[in-house]
Amino acid sequence: MKLTKRQFQFIINCDVEQMIEFLMKEQGKSMVEAFDIVYNSTIYQKLTNEKTGLYLQSPEYIYDYLQEEMLSNKQQ
Repeated sequence: MKLTKRQFQFIINCDVEQMIEFLMKEQGKSMVEAFDIVYNSTIYQKLTNEKTGLYLQSPEYIYDYLQEEMLSNKQQ
């Protein structure tokens, strides 16, 4: 089943909302910091690319990848 552009965007928005909440609750980030982290991540780029299929995963699963990216960026 092919998603419409609107359905795809809705899924992305829900995933982003959840990741923002996780960053705020688990890492004490402000809402602005959390949005900045998510929207400037390579995970967001992959999430918004329908070909990767990442949008089909749970927000928790995607958040785990975001955390790995954040850790990797800290170590550089």
